[in-house]
Amino acid sequence: MASWLRKPIIPAVWEIQKDQNALAGAGMIFLQGGELANLPKILDSLEGGPLARVPLILHIDLLAGLANDEAGLRYIAGLGRIHGIITVRHHLVPTARRLGLASVVRLFLHDSRAVDRGLAIIEKCEPDAIELLPGVAVIELASQFRQVPVPRIAGGLIRTPQQVRRILDTGCQAISTSNATLWRLNGIDRAAIGRCD
Repeated sequence: MASWLRKPIIPAVWEIQKDQNALAGAGMIFLQGGELANLPKILDSLEGGPLARVPLILHIDLLAGLANDEAGLRYIAGLGRIHGIITVRHHLVPTARRLGLASVVRLFLHDSRAVDRGLAIIEKCEPDAIELLPGVAVIELASQFRQVPVPRIAGGLIRTPQQVRRILDTGCQAISTSNATLWRLNGIDRAAIGRCD
């Protein structure tokens, strides 16, 4: 997963846009769901285009029509174009790993109990990465996650390059966002993010 995190901004999309060039500069893409019936068509649209080599991580909790169990993961793995999953269901991590899928576990940081529970989940299931939400909370809670042995991604309520800079400065490897104006930050030097308009 480290090579997928070489760019600081991970586009989070509900559908793959017709203009795929806007997404092509990403190290990976988070596909936020949709309908299971449309998934093969979406994956076919990526073949041979500018996104053909960009890893695609599917948020399985938001995919309508998919059971979040081992059979559902086997189906996703069998599609071949999906490199990993995003989920709050940490018990799926070992199955994903066995099927060759990377796993990103989403943790919602709404109070101190959620932070403690999140740290226990990371230790127990050892995902490939974690996504901490809302991303702006990461700025305040960074010290509690600094020793986590997996890459950290922040997502949610991140609106400006300055917020991106502050989050990256906490040690997060990337941020995920549906804000297309932030995707362009992948085209500039990481050190310059938030220090320019």
